Amino acid sequence: MAYAVEPRLNCPHLSKNFNAETLPASISVTAPCRHCDNIGENWICLSCFQVNCSRHVKGHAAEHFEAKKHAVAVSFSDLSVWCYECDSYIKHRTLEGVLQLMRDNKFGNDSSSDATVASSDNATSPSDDGTPDDNTDDEDDGAGCFRPLGLWGGLRTAARMIEQLTLGQRAPERPPREPVLPSLDFDGLVAHIKSGKAKKIVVMSGAGMSVAAGIPDFRTPGTGLYDNLQKYNLPTPTAVFDISFFRTTPEPFYMLAKELYPGNFKPTPAHYFIRLLHEKGVLLRNYTQNIDTLERVAKVPAEMLVEAHGSFGTATCVSCKAEGDVEFVRECVFADKLPRCEKCDGLIKPDIVFFGESLPSRFFDSFREDFPKCDLLLVMGTSLKVHPFASLIDYVPEHTPRVLINREMAGQANALMLMLGRQEGFEFGLKSNYRDVALLGDLQDSVWKLVDALGWKEDLEKLVAEDI
Repeated sequence: MAYAVEPRLNCPHLSKNFNAETLPASISVTAPCRHCDNIGENWICLSCFQVNCSRHVKGHAAEHFEAKKHAVAVSFSDLSVWCYECDSYIKHRTLEGVLQLMRDNKFGNDSSSDATVASSDNATSPSDDGTPDDNTDDEDDGAGCFRPLGLWGGLRTAARMIEQLTLGQRAPERPPREPVLPSLDFDGLVAHIKSGKAKKIVVMSGAGMSVAAGIPDFRTPGTGLYDNLQKYNLPTPTAVFDISFFRTTPEPFYMLAKELYPGNFKPTPAHYFIRLLHEKGVLLRNYTQNIDTLERVAKVPAEMLVEAHGSFGTATCVSCKAEGDVEFVRECVFADKLPRCEKCDGLIKPDIVFFGESLPSRFFDSFREDFPKCDLLLVMGTSLKVHPFASLIDYVPEHTPRVLINREMAGQANALMLMLGRQEGFEFGLKSNYRDVALLGDLQDSVWKLVDALGWKEDLEKLVAEDI
């Protein structure tokens, strides 16, 4: 897993704010905020172990820092560690004890201490010597928790497996399974949906959904958004979505936002296909990486959406965490002005998740509820490069068919990791595949082909025609 913003490894405030010898016997990760009794998204102070709510609730954690100058706190949602003085996520091996204590409370005391839980795009796993991990792979701890193994954890796992192989103890091979579809292709998918077995469909969607609307995706060489950001003179293309860079140089983001703002683009047939699934009564949820809100424009109900990386639909002051007026932000962006907070003169940012920020609590709460129920997973228009979103494909039940509808292959399992006993990713082309289907080509064409085969073409045409 690659991260645009690495957690700080040498936080100078940690030793002043955290003493491992003062740890309580246990830490309840369901404790309410001391001030407002919120239990949805809280942080625990590592100086006094007081529980306070995040900026997404009422911001009592930040207020606690301002009042007490206790700088280091741990998130109950994903167990990431934040230093208010550094204004950054941090990691250090001395934190492993408190994180293990919280893991035991959150997921049971069978969780391993090999890796730090980090469910957001802002942390990497700690190595034994505190060095950063350049390559990470996500592991499921069996409790719906993302646990990056990291380079050293991966090497330790590989070493154990090689030792077993040397001793003649081969990694256990998964027994052959009967395919869960009539055939692992387009016809098999159509037959499965027509049979009525797909009643709780989860759709994971990415930037490829909106390319036909005129919005570039992020990673396509030559045409992708990151390739076209050089005009902003960024240190790296991803810096435009880096919260640390934004705090000092916000202009590039607002210039880009002007191009991407909702209202400039219309939904594609693929967006209306998600709404059609809802109207057919078979959509459980749409998890989208997109910030363009085209699902909303296509009238996919809000309760059916999980906008994993946020959206332009709400805004917050990055300094005092006050809720911002969305229309005011929009007016400023199109007038080439920086939207400033009336209370503190801080910058108001649309609630798009930047590198260095936690994903919305709704993401974590929803996927733990939805994915065990999913009976068909459709992955549409995403490269599956960004975690933890990309790891969701491994959280549906083992009997659930998984279908990639994309321009090119994505999210494929690593054959070596499968050989070593780690089963993750799509198994296209492998003998072990019993449920994964790849429909490659133009996404919109694939959608039209699918609805035609299902007898839903006229239904989709009516939805698309509503906004023409």
